[in-house]
Amino acid sequence: MEFIDLDKFSEGLDFSVLSGLEKKADVLKSIDYSRPLKDYSTPCDIANYLLEREGSCHVYTDSLRKNGIVVKEDMVKYLSSKEYVNSGMLKEAIKSPLHLFYALENGWKEQLEAYEKKKNYFVLGEFIHQAILEPSKFNRVVTEPDYKLNTTNGVKSLISLWTDKCEESEVLIEDIKDSVVKSGFDLDKIHGLRQLYSALKIASGFSSVSETDKLIIEIVYHNYKRYGDGLFFELLKHSKREVSMYYEGCLSGIKQKIRPDAIQFKENIGADTIISVKSTRAESIGHFSYQSAKLNYELSEGMYLEIASAVTGRDFRSVITIMVQTIPPFGVAALVWDAEDLEIGKYKYHQALQTVAECFELNRYPGYDAYSENGNRGLISFKQPEWNAKELHPVDINN
Repeated sequence: MEFIDLDKFSEGLDFSVLSGLEKKADVLKSIDYSRPLKDYSTPCDIANYLLEREGSCHVYTDSLRKNGIVVKEDMVKYLSSKEYVNSGMLKEAIKSPLHLFYALENGWKEQLEAYEKKKNYFVLGEFIHQAILEPSKFNRVVTEPDYKLNTTNGVKSLISLWTDKCEESEVLIEDIKDSVVKSGFDLDKIHGLRQLYSALKIASGFSSVSETDKLIIEIVYHNYKRYGDGLFFELLKHSKREVSMYYEGCLSGIKQKIRPDAIQFKENIGADTIISVKSTRAESIGHFSYQSAKLNYELSEGMYLEIASAVTGRDFRSVITIMVQTIPPFGVAALVWDAEDLEIGKYKYHQALQTVAECFELNRYPGYDAYSENGNRGLISFKQPEWNAKELHPVDINN
């Protein structure tokens, strides 16, 4: 197989070019395709393969480590590898070098996030995202009765509930009690009982949710199971979910990392494929399409295709996004990306990568003045979008 040259798009590109790329047609005129568009998989290609295949098979992780690292690890460890650039940083760089500086270099972002520390509460979108990849999670939610934690009887009732859930998950209750006692808590006192309650709740593997969220989860799961006559179970079987990939072979010298929600293989669905899961409040697929462009999803997908191909030696040529609504009717959809959009994503990926390389080399991070024409000292030509002119309606006072 011919390996993909990750830098072949970068030659002759300039960051300021992006300020004029407002239309898809304009972008397509500016780039050379990395491959013929017909080489990308279509919904029909994948559906026919699934229909005709005799079964799926497991692909061993060791076989994927051709030109980089492929490893199953927790998100905290992945995020701690700060010497590697990820798609989030590149999406900041595509806005301006200053966005990259804010996200990467100076510590402002970390300080603000510390001030705005996220509360430890159930987040519906995050849970659904995980459950799409691991459907067994849909059946592992519990609505706690309204027992009071400031009374001994209330805490004991909750301990009884979570003890049952731990036993259902084959968790050893005595081990949990021992760990609480060894931490210095007395199980004969209410403070110690509260610690035991918290420990059992965590160890159970179940999520505590409100009645409203539990109903929403049930609706999403119903829609998930029936979609495409059970498509998602076939699509995800023997996929690898949330594996980290690290790549150092880029000619620009920028170390890069990706962590797709899942990767699936040609042995199972006919094409080596990136699978992304997106929970959304978009009201329709059309609304989600707009949202995906606004958030530069195509840049991430283009990067994932190229890095996954370079690291594994496989030819990743398909992206499927599993869209799931967190608003009524809580629908799901399997969206196969258009070939031209993926080419635009690859172009933006390489454009952003060049920006990062230049910023690192020069240690300069200009702001929006990077969009100004040379010699204009940061003064930028500004014009409102074309649709604004079409909003004018004639007014006849005498009518």
